[in-house]
Amino acid sequence: MNAATADLHCRGFSEEVSPDGREPFTYTYDRVTPKSPWKAMPGRYTREGDVRTLLDRSDDIFVISKPGDEISLSFDATKLPPLRRGWKRTFLLYADGYSKEMDINSASPDRVMPLPFHAMTNYPYSEQESYPMTPAHIAYIKRYNTRLVRSPLQPIESTALLKH
Repeated sequence: MNAATADLHCRGFSEEVSPDGREPFTYTYDRVTPKSPWKAMPGRYTREGDVRTLLDRSDDIFVISKPGDEISLSFDATKLPPLRRGWKRTFLLYADGYSKEMDINSASPDRVMPLPFHAMTNYPYSEQESYPMTPAHIAYIKRYNTRLVRSPLQPIESTALLKH
């Protein structure tokens, strides 16, 4: 079942809590701060607003979210067949996507690009591979990936990092 609504917006960061002062930490959704504990990689992120069409199928056209973003989803269960008396429904959210981190041991941890894609054989992929730039992919990038984040991050290759 596809989402009836899918809204990408900046939410902020849930408060990190530890009842006994030790790990593992949990998070309190009701207590949020706009202050980010993480940097945002420079690059083009998906614009805020309706992103339903980006979530309807597993493909290489997806939401690129930054730290602090949230996607609020709703589903119209009235379109499903009625349940028999005494029965309950269980819903499972299927997600197909990629996660990128700023760990210096990760591939390209200092920028959003290069974008991953399902047919890639490795990440980062070699020069023999590239994100598919079909007319549909180009239209997606122009329409949705308009939220530009400029960040003063030093490239990982910087000699300044090697001195420490």
